[in-house]
Amino acid sequence: MSEEFLHYLWLHRLYQTHHFFTTNNEPFEIIHPGLPNSDAGPDFFNAKIKMGSTVWVGNVEIHLKEDDWVKHQHHTDPAYNNVILHVVHTATGTVQTAEKRLVPAWEINYDVALVEKYQSLQANAKWVACADVLPSVSEFDKRLWLDRMVVERLEEKSAQITQMLLMANGDWDQVFFELLCRNFGFGINGLPFEMMARQTPLKLLLKHSANIKQLEALLLGQSGLLIDDCDDAYINMLRQEYVFLAHKYQLKPIDGHLFKFLRTRPSNFPELRLVQLAALLHQSKGLFDATLSALSIASMHQLLTVTASAYWSTHFRSGKSCASSTKKELGKTSRDLLISNTIIPYLFVYFEKRNDTARKEQVLDLLYTLPAERNAIIDHWKQVGFLCRNEAEAQGLLFLKSYYCKPKKCLNCLIGHNALQKL
Repeated sequence: MSEEFLHYLWLHRLYQTHHFFTTNNEPFEIIHPGLPNSDAGPDFFNAKIKMGSTVWVGNVEIHLKEDDWVKHQHHTDPAYNNVILHVVHTATGTVQTAEKRLVPAWEINYDVALVEKYQSLQANAKWVACADVLPSVSEFDKRLWLDRMVVERLEEKSAQITQMLLMANGDWDQVFFELLCRNFGFGINGLPFEMMARQTPLKLLLKHSANIKQLEALLLGQSGLLIDDCDDAYINMLRQEYVFLAHKYQLKPIDGHLFKFLRTRPSNFPELRLVQLAALLHQSKGLFDATLSALSIASMHQLLTVTASAYWSTHFRSGKSCASSTKKELGKTSRDLLISNTIIPYLFVYFEKRNDTARKEQVLDLLYTLPAERNAIIDHWKQVGFLCRNEAEAQGLLFLKSYYCKPKKCLNCLIGHNALQKL
């Protein structure tokens, strides 16, 4: 038995009897369980309990044992003065508020079989705990919950972007650049890309945006990837350019060893991604301003369609030549990922901050027109019968797996709730 399970029983009214008595043998009626509180304070707000002829409106606190109230110091915390019912698994005595008011307690009654089903679900070692019963969950409920996951995913990204804005003193352009760089790392190198961006002012890069060689020198140099000497004339030229610019602007690079090359496809090598980023800055100049007028998938693709400079047509890494390739441009799959993980969430926050509901919804709708990304997690969902039709649903499924299935928060999930009923 866990406190989380008691929350679940209370929220969904899964108690067995309709005749309720407090531990002091006072009859009462549960009119409404209230709203769950995810922040500090009582577990449920605005519950309605009728005791005698009086309807009490207030908060509900839930514990496994009644004396947990004192262990958690609620008896000295004024935030708990408005608790009208203490729901417990085991009653051990009476408790009171900071105002010395006695809090009525109730030992919740429940079906033991329901607990066994929950424990069975939690003990399931399959990729998702509900895999055995997932096909029997209605398509309507699955899609309804998936839409909720899309919103929660965007809310999570919005919170991250808002925090980045605070750190950047409200500089939208710089934060867009940092977010873009993180996603140019395409997962495995996202962190070092972001670290480089934070040490490289976008205004400085835009100042040199007309010169592609200086952009490449700045981005590769700031990434700590222009340190070793080599016999390559082009790379030596970039190194000399960076040494001059770093001294002029007092720049400090990150440690180049942070980047990962092992098990990375050549088309995703950090150096190639950095020079593609240089080509994007060279082409677009005012990067964030360009996105504000790119409110269609086609225009976003046009913005991101860039090709690395000529040297990189025969190099995936600096100083190491390879066969000539036409694949040194930013591919469609990469552009789709940058659109879904950078441009759309950023514009969503931008329009939200300006109360522009129409354009915020327009941007959100774009996620549903992008093809779903392919990765191991999406493939696993397909194997258990949860098909992904577009990028919005892919984002939702990624969030569902990370924030609900992996930590087994089945009780907080609509699909898990339905699965529990079907076991």
